[in-house]
Amino acid sequence: MEFSEIGLAIWVFVAFMLASVNAMLCRGLGKSTEMNPEFLANMGFFWSVIPAAMFGASAYFPWLDLSVIAPFAFLLGLVPLAVIYVIRGKPEQAPMMFGRDDQGRLSLFACSPEEVVTTVLYAVLAFEICTIFLWDQLYRA
Repeated sequence: MEFSEIGLAIWVFVAFMLASVNAMLCRGLGKSTEMNPEFLANMGFFWSVIPAAMFGASAYFPWLDLSVIAPFAFLLGLVPLAVIYVIRGKPEQAPMMFGRDDQGRLSLFACSPEEVVTTVLYAVLAFEICTIFLWDQLYRA
């Protein structure tokens, strides 16, 4: 599959889903660090989707075609998680990753349901912004 036009849209969508999980992990794991979990979530998303989309979009410019390295740009989304694990201290009561705690609070990726919904909605907004340059290809009659 060529990394341009519809193929690029599919790859960006796959990156969007992976980056949503990455962003939720950043929010959950970042709670035990001194860094802002919102910042870590945004970093996890934008390091995953934006580089791949930009390298893929360069296929539209023959003199600057870097679309070959676009699939490898998804790996940049692992950088925020690596940073979190490096700077993470020992939390007193680390939130659990899945299920309910002893007080009945639901947790997904160590986040509350409100945090998960907020992260997904922000990621959907960013995904829509990323695909603006594809509208001509996706909705051409």
